[in-house]
Amino acid sequence: MNILAIDTTTKVASVSFLKQNVIYHHQIDNEITHSEKLLPLIDQTLKEANVTIANVDEYACMNGPGSFTGIRIGLATLKAFAQVQNKKIFSLTSLDTIAYSAFLTFNVEYIISIIDAKNDRIYYQMTKLQKQKNGKISLTSVIEPSNELIDDAIYILKKYLTENAIKNVVVAGNAVNQFKDKLSVLSQNLSDFYPTPTTLITALSQIENPAAYTFDAYTLDATYARLSQAERLQNHEKI
Repeated sequence: MNILAIDTTTKVASVSFLKQNVIYHHQIDNEITHSEKLLPLIDQTLKEANVTIANVDEYACMNGPGSFTGIRIGLATLKAFAQVQNKKIFSLTSLDTIAYSAFLTFNVEYIISIIDAKNDRIYYQMTKLQKQKNGKISLTSVIEPSNELIDDAIYILKKYLTENAIKNVVVAGNAVNQFKDKLSVLSQNLSDFYPTPTTLITALSQIENPAAYTFDAYTLDATYARLSQAERLQNHEKI
């Protein structure tokens, strides 16, 4: 199966393409030009694989939370392709993708995924992952995606860990180094990274019940976990 996967949730726009068990990957580090660079990046990746967009069997994208503009650009692009070609889109949230990737590395059931949301805020989620008898990996969100000030998020997470006697947990994501000292009260297993679309391609074949994460152009919605700044201003909420 030929799978085209993208991620535009951060300042790095990434494209991965799977063809005959070979991954072709390109990325560019400039969030401001996602709207200008994503399509050429897709074209470059497909040309390297010697295929066209018509050869794509299924699409995949990392959904939010993350950059509001980036998420919208990525989803709009893939939904347009999928609608025209009547193809499906496999989509994990960025927090789920971090949890899945961390589980493969650390083999620890509980993963706290965090993403920098600017202004001392983070997007976070706690996920329980288990390898099933059939070899597939299940993902269960035990703390739903949220957006809080770092201190408030740590209080909520630490309270849950204590009340549920969870001692072995990994904290992973692109804000770990930024808040390393504060996060150390949750775990000593800290991993600062952000997955690529190649992780999505791997997840499609490894997670349990991939149909639950598969959409079409009409059913795939963005995951923001917080209103945009313009919407918060309109509602007279704090920035």
